[in-house]
Amino acid sequence: MDISNYAAISKKSSKLVPWSTGTATGNGTALACIPWAGAGATPFRPWGPVIGDAADVYGVRLAGRESRQTEPLPTSLDDVVDELVAELVALDVPRVALFGQCSGALLAYKTAQRLQRSADGPEVAHLLVASQLPPRVLADGDDESGEDLTRYVPEHLREEPELLEVLLPILSADMRLVSDYVYTPDAPLDVPLTVLYGGSDDLLSGSEVDGWRHETTGRSTFHEVAGADHLFGGAAWLELAEAIRAALK
Repeated sequence: MDISNYAAISKKSSKLVPWSTGTATGNGTALACIPWAGAGATPFRPWGPVIGDAADVYGVRLAGRESRQTEPLPTSLDDVVDELVAELVALDVPRVALFGQCSGALLAYKTAQRLQRSADGPEVAHLLVASQLPPRVLADGDDESGEDLTRYVPEHLREEPELLEVLLPILSADMRLVSDYVYTPDAPLDVPLTVLYGGSDDLLSGSEVDGWRHETTGRSTFHEVAGADHLFGGAAWLELAEAIRAALK
């Protein structure tokens, strides 16, 4: 694999990359998709045609990856949330839905908290999280920064040593953001919450994600994608998108 393609993203792209197919939904809802540790905005590109009639799809591109590869990797969870909130406010839309996968789920949750407390910016219409423990359980977990992080790399990329050399420092920095997270008891969100998990996830079970329901006073929905692994590889990736579309409709 030519790893130069990994960063060969349009220089015109921003921290929020639009992946919808050119026609806005007209319902005023933007879906910001925050990737798992080590990943960028590109994996969400196929979601535009799937979800585009329910919300305008944006992939979140954090510092240090894709066209932001030359920027320093993030070291502060709060700084990442600040940046994302600023980008969402700049979209100038009335509503946003937030999706986060794995480490991205924590960022989505923190961003929803920040937006809900703010008098400015869009309404949080929905929080969707996948493949992640509830925040208070996550904060009490073991530090995984020294473990084999390749388990968080999609299987088809694990045999590419040059690509792993690029990905692992990014993945490690993202996991450090999670391991440094301290849960602060606060008023729960008041938004609909959808929790998604893979039926064949060997890192997480349905019972372990149940505690997410305590993070909102809104409706909580739990959805298992049959046969999906932790990263929703293969056909499960578009099945995840379909489940998100259904949740937003």
